[in-house]
Amino acid sequence: MLKALFARKKSSRPFKDYHSEWFNTLKNSLLPLLRSSIYDSVPTLSTHVEMLHQHFQSYYEALDLAASHDVSQLLFPHWRNSLEKPFLWLGDLHPYLFTNLLRSFLEDTDEEEETDDEVNDDVVRENYKYLFDKPWEVAMAWKNPSRNLTTRVDQIECGLRLMVPALVDRVRNAQAGLVERVAEDWVWYQGRKEAARPAIVEVVEAEMEEMVSVFLDANRMRRSVLAEIISATSVYQGALFLEGLAQFLVGLRDPQLLAQFESCQMPLNKPSRIAL
Repeated sequence: MLKALFARKKSSRPFKDYHSEWFNTLKNSLLPLLRSSIYDSVPTLSTHVEMLHQHFQSYYEALDLAASHDVSQLLFPHWRNSLEKPFLWLGDLHPYLFTNLLRSFLEDTDEEEETDDEVNDDVVRENYKYLFDKPWEVAMAWKNPSRNLTTRVDQIECGLRLMVPALVDRVRNAQAGLVERVAEDWVWYQGRKEAARPAIVEVVEAEMEEMVSVFLDANRMRRSVLAEIISATSVYQGALFLEGLAQFLVGLRDPQLLAQFESCQMPLNKPSRIAL
């Protein structure tokens, strides 16, 4: 009954349909176009980077609209597969995933710098022969990142460490308040469903507004982090970052990988770096 109440304002179109179209455009059009621009040194790379960035931003705008109509379809996304669900936080990707992906590029740079100091020229040439298989701007995009970039990444992560726990507390308080008040009304009406329903509806509607507010704030955080990363990076850095993000999403829906994951009998630990 509670889930039905959360969905009292049905939108004319389920969000899963929009998501399917959005994903297909990402996979079949924008990602191949970006890759072509990156590795073929197309002069319109910055345009294609902005196109993919705006594709993500439009997705989060659509999420906001869908939450205003029916937040339950986002908080309880039954249409997400078993590979996607572990990475969801308040309806979509955890914002830590964005910063973790960015850190992976920076950490790869740190490891390469250590290699340069410790091995001889022959080993370096062997390890770096991949440089000659891609445009120079791509190969060198993450070499020696600027101090401004690393400082900005630190600031973004610091902001997330403050904001994420605050949103988690709001969700926890909303859930606790809902359970407490529904239980009180249920006892008051001695379990008579029809008699208790008006009071429970009132409680759920009040808590639902808070959940929608929390969801919109989480979504605003995702949009902001993504925009700040693109703003702080160079064109080639931003292109490689968006390529990695898009490929990650595509990989989560790969049928072969999904089948292997669902047939895996080994217990899996939760990701250690993506935490509430």
